[in-house]
This record gives sequence, structure tokens and C-alpha cells, in this order.
Amino acid sequence: MAEPSRELIAQAQQGDPQALTQLVLSQQHYVYSIAMSVLKHPEDAADLTQESFIRLFRALPQYNGESRFTTWLYRLVVNLGRDELRRRGRQVPLTPPTLEEDEADRLASVADEDRWTSPEQSLDSQEVRSQVRRALEQLEEHYRLVLTLYYFDDLKYADISEILDIPLNTVKSHIRRGKDRLAAILEAEEQPPPAQAVPRQPRHDADGPRTGAVPVRLMFGGA
Repeated sequence: MAEPSRELIAQAQQGDPQALTQLVLSQQHYVYSIAMSVLKHPEDAADLTQESFIRLFRALPQYNGESRFTTWLYRLVVNLGRDELRRRGRQVPLTPPTLEEDEADRLASVADEDRWTSPEQSLDSQEVRSQVRRALEQLEEHYRLVLTLYYFDDLKYADISEILDIPLNTVKSHIRRGKDRLAAILEAEEQPPPAQAVPRQPRHDADGPRTGAVPVRLMFGGA
């Protein structure tokens, strides 16, 4: 994730076309990644990405630097995605778990500082990235979005908490549980398909029908 410089943001706020273009180019990959995680369809994600930057240009003068620019932008993308899901009558992702669930999860407050601990050690390979993307699509929406922000947008726990407006412990819990589920999916995909048993051919006796075969006259009611 590339955090734009204050100078670039200030120039963009003043309407500098070159600064605005550079701002979009530096963030479009991350914005599209979040849009895909929310909507799961390339065309929908592209539309949401475009709408996000249109909204960004309108809201840019109001950005005051109280939070990181990327945190501010990604929160805008997530909120637009949630609005779109509501318009479609679909479930909005990332409903925080109940207090009882958080309290029952004793590991929720334990932060895994090694981002590349299982399920995968590196996303340098395009093939690995594609494999992980496909596996993420099989996760529940709240796990999918949190892990996208964590792995592909390289955000910290606190940033994710602020972007999604959920408690820090919930972020940690979602990441830990989501990583376990993601690892299980990746492991299952690596397993070779079970060998299919070759059906045994029925024996054929020279003086009679094949063993186990039904005489044709019985099948069709003949005498």
C-alpha cells in the first residue's frame, strides 16, 4: 500500500490535474481490490471503483489529515459498497459479532504480527495471488473483506478497525478465523482428486448369460 505524500494530496486538493491523476494511479489497484471483495463481480467492482474516485474528487477538499489518507479513502469505498448492497437488498458484510462471541474467543486479542504465517508465506507469485483470490471468494463476506485489507492492501489491524468501523479485537478475531478457513480451502484445493474405482467387468460364462446380468426377456416382461 502506497500512502500519498502530503504534498501530492495538497496539490490534488487545489485541483492540480497531474496530482489528481497520480493520486488515482497510486490507489486504483487497492480500491478495486476492496470493491471486488465487497461485490465479488468484476464489472460491479469496476463501477464501484469509478464511483469511489468520483466521490473522492468531490470530498477531497474536506480531507483534513486527521487520519491517514488511505484509511479515509478505503472507508469511503467500503461505505459505497455497503450502500450498493443495501440497494440490492443483499446482506451487508461485516456485522460485528456479539459481545459474547468476542468474550468467548480468548485468542481474539492476540495479534499475529507475522502477516505471512499460514495460509501462505508470500504473495509475490502471480499464480499464488490468483489462487488466494479464488479461495477468498469462498469465504463469508466479513472474513473476505478483512483479509483483503490485511493481505492485499497491506493494512495494519488499527487501520482496518478504523476503515470498517469495528472493534480492534473483532478485526483480530476475523483475521485469525479467516486465515484458518482460508488455509483449509487452499489445502483442499491442493489435494489430488480421489481415484475413481474401475468397475469390475461381470464374468461371462460360455453356457449362460453373464453373471449378474438380467435376461432381456425379464427386463421387458417376456416369457
